[in-house]
Amino acid sequence: GAATAKVLDGMFAFVIFEENQTTGEVKAFAARDPVGIKPLYYGHKSASDDVSKASSYVFSSELKGLVGQVDPSTVVAIPPGHYWTPEEGLVCFYNPDWLRKDDYEPWKEEGHEITEEEIREEFTKAVEKRMMSDVDYGFFLSGGVDSAIVSNVLLPLYRDAQLAQGGEYRPIPTYTVGMENSPDVMAAKAKVEGLGGPKYVDHKIRYFTPEEVFDTIPKIIYHMETYEAELIRSSIPNWFLAEHAAKDVKMVLTGEGADELFAGYLYFQDAESPTQLQNELRRIYNMLRNINLHRTDRMTMAHGLEARVPFLDTKFTKLVMSINPEEKMVDPVAVKTNSRGREKSLLREIFEGPNANGDSIPDPVLWRAKAMQCEGVGEDWISILQKQVSALVSDEEMEQAPTKYPINTPQTKEELYYRRIFDVHFHGMEHVVKLWEGGGRAMGAAWKSDMYTREGLKNVNLLKHSLQKEAIIA
Repeated sequence: GAATAKVLDGMFAFVIFEENQTTGEVKAFAARDPVGIKPLYYGHKSASDDVSKASSYVFSSELKGLVGQVDPSTVVAIPPGHYWTPEEGLVCFYNPDWLRKDDYEPWKEEGHEITEEEIREEFTKAVEKRMMSDVDYGFFLSGGVDSAIVSNVLLPLYRDAQLAQGGEYRPIPTYTVGMENSPDVMAAKAKVEGLGGPKYVDHKIRYFTPEEVFDTIPKIIYHMETYEAELIRSSIPNWFLAEHAAKDVKMVLTGEGADELFAGYLYFQDAESPTQLQNELRRIYNMLRNINLHRTDRMTMAHGLEARVPFLDTKFTKLVMSINPEEKMVDPVAVKTNSRGREKSLLREIFEGPNANGDSIPDPVLWRAKAMQCEGVGEDWISILQKQVSALVSDEEMEQAPTKYPINTPQTKEELYYRRIFDVHFHGMEHVVKLWEGGGRAMGAAWKSDMYTREGLKNVNLLKHSLQKEAIIA
């Protein structure tokens, strides 16, 4: 029951049914992990079903498993950190003070101190915990600072584990996706060299071109089960990446979640106060289930690959969210000059030194700008995609959109194109998809930021770094 869900540590989504062989009575219990790493939905065969009976529910880890099995209007996503029984309905079992209490401010208490060493130690534990596996595994190296930190902590642990098993050392499989000379690809290459090169890291890059992207859209929307434009854009490179990695391994570690703990997005430079910043971190953390983690799970599982996210370990998260948010404030000048004080500086400084093997993260990687994956893999393919899909939607269709799609009405031709595909597969389930307020992550913040629009980052030149070859962006 509820006690079981509270003591589980890790990612999970499950349903247990128990039938009384004498009476035929069915009992049921379902639960989803505290962060929402794994998905779980339920629905009823009919809207008039008796909701007090377990036998009237149908469960699935994906919407497509409920299509044709339930009344689509009854479909519900079980929220993270909740369990369910037919008697109690949905009950929240994960209630950390940092997430639930608006007045949570332990940094104001006398003697409260969190050291950099404590943070490093707790993160190392989180990584080591996620290395437990009976299958071959590797890691996603995006070229950003988050995945670079995961790799810097992982490699010494991986080497020790290999030596403990005896035999010859096998380089750890590592995967990157992007266009030629993209910010992510060039930074990832530098990081691999910083980890000792091919002797220790088997680095594989999946290059893609703008011409490949368009044909993947229907498959991605089918597997992602969403019509959220920003999310679909970021899922495209993830699709290529997971497809490539699944040829070799069954599990990967990723750097997801650091931005939601350390204020990693560029729009945080406009936060007006530490309290505002802390509240924004809580807001976007609560959307992880619908955005980052939704993408990570669906794109990897579509290829039979399991993704693990050490930054979102609940103990590590509690520790980091107990840090005075003043230490996470972002200096707009530092963002422009690519220097200390920029977004996520606290995290960068904590892991600036060498790891247990003496390897450090190269400065151009450690201090590069935060790039959402759809931006970092290449700086012009999104605009090409948007022009392609927009050309397939007429002005008349846009005028009719409020009538045809009253829930989460598409606001751009790109959004309408994605919505049409979603509706083919999941008609009647559009209410399950949760969108960013205002059409994007930055638009829902308590402060105003002009860095992003519904179409993405305005100035992609902010993403360029010294490891790239000279390129002119039109």
